[in-house]
Amino acid sequence: MAKKTLKDLLDERALKFAAAEEAQKVGETENRNLTTDEYNKFSGLMEEVRALDKQIAQERSLEDFARARAASVGSGSEGNRDSSAADERDFSKYSLNRALLARLDNRSLDGVEAEVQKIAEARAKEDGIVLSGNGIVVLDSVLQKRGQTVTLQTANPGDQGGVTVPKDVRGVLEVLQANTFLDKVGARFMTGLSGDLEFPVQDTVPLIQELTEIEKMNKSEILFSTISLKPSRRGTTVPISRQLLIQSSIDMQNFVINAIGEALSQKMNAEAVAILLTYITSANGNLLALGTNGALPDYEDIVALEALVEGYNHDRGNPAYLTNSKVKAILKTTQIFTGTSGAPVWDTTGQLNGHKAVISNVVPSTLTKGTGTNLSPIFFGNFSDFLVGMWGGTEYVVDPYTRKEEALIEVTANAFWGMRPARVKSFAGIKDAITTRP
Repeated sequence: MAKKTLKDLLDERALKFAAAEEAQKVGETENRNLTTDEYNKFSGLMEEVRALDKQIAQERSLEDFARARAASVGSGSEGNRDSSAADERDFSKYSLNRALLARLDNRSLDGVEAEVQKIAEARAKEDGIVLSGNGIVVLDSVLQKRGQTVTLQTANPGDQGGVTVPKDVRGVLEVLQANTFLDKVGARFMTGLSGDLEFPVQDTVPLIQELTEIEKMNKSEILFSTISLKPSRRGTTVPISRQLLIQSSIDMQNFVINAIGEALSQKMNAEAVAILLTYITSANGNLLALGTNGALPDYEDIVALEALVEGYNHDRGNPAYLTNSKVKAILKTTQIFTGTSGAPVWDTTGQLNGHKAVISNVVPSTLTKGTGTNLSPIFFGNFSDFLVGMWGGTEYVVDPYTRKEEALIEVTANAFWGMRPARVKSFAGIKDAITTRP
């Protein structure tokens, strides 16, 4: 039998999963439980899907190894055994600034920059990502190699070699995660993804029955639904001086990376908030309404948010709150119990009712409800159920013309990601918090 390619395996998995989904929906469509034969069909298809997942993971691992070997990214026994040491490339020598300058001067990439471009373009094509054709594509892992550490020392840290270790350039992804509140609340970042993703989500648990000694047991089924995660292009344009690009120091390169990463993180933050606002609804049973035109939040509201999530048994891990600085200010001056001089709702350790509370002013304070304006949301949830998928690398396109009179070039960065909750009811929220006292 001919060897199946990765595409063959992915296509087969998609067909099997679609068939399993149709088998599972039979009972929902007819408002009944699945028969034994129907459930066995569903169960068999899911077993085939899981088997294909193992084959897909194995094939991807083999392809990654072959790609790394061909690119000579390593050395010694783990490097490219078919090339000499002189031919091998150290990807830690990659310079984004040098690559951008080559595009700016209409020169072809060479050396390690050319190799990284080739690998990144191949990965983008594999992931179905359409590139602009004249940009630079960098896999985030290339710019995120960990620096060496020298722990041997006497009285002064680093005096036996640590001071000679060069700094490493930070990657856009690393900067992006550091600047986004999603990392602080514990969202689940998944990087290096290929193709569209579908996740089976367990919706029900087996029913435990109390029976007499010989009473016949009813069948208990576990039902699944599915969610999908697909990449979409996000981008930003950052003006940078040509003089800054020609600075060869790592500090200057980190400046460029930070400028781009911070701009992308603002977009990711705003998009994540918009997604949460969309899924926090009365229809989903996870919206706490304070008033017809909004109302001041209090301790009871904070506890009620937790009860909404706990009611669905989704308060796993380390649930957290997310809101803006205006809500923080009002809750720091709101007593837990009205009419006393007791502790504030937002305590001195920066927590709400014993849970971590994260502040970001990307969370809006301009929502409306009825005649109420300038209202703010408050989110609570198990953020490990908020998925952030990253595909491919980051594409950079250089424009030296638009702002030439200011001696500035514009670097446009394109990244590919997708976000969504794995379980909607892992999150609850308020959308109408007033943050000014009458």
